[in-house]
Amino acid sequence: MSTAIVDGDVAFAASPVAPLALADRCDAPAVVGGSNGRTGRGACGGQGFVRAALPSGNDLVFCAHHGREHEAALAAAGVTVRDGSGTITT
Repeated sequence: MSTAIVDGDVAFAASPVAPLALADRCDAPAVVGGSNGRTGRGACGGQGFVRAALPSGNDLVFCAHHGREHEAALAAAGVTVRDGSGTITT
């Protein structure tokens, strides 16, 4: 597990971040908000490969695409990230 840093470096974190399960789906619409005002999990529908553990104790799950898209904002917020996108095979 790692903590994302804005400049792209990764620092290992001591705090545990729950592993991802096949049923975890991308939370991106709840984070960025849709133009139609829709909130909730699963609008992206992509399999979750990145889990961001927030200081509040809650977490967000992203597909690999949205995880990369929100990487800088997560790092700026000091969020602990578990990135499992390296397990994707082609």
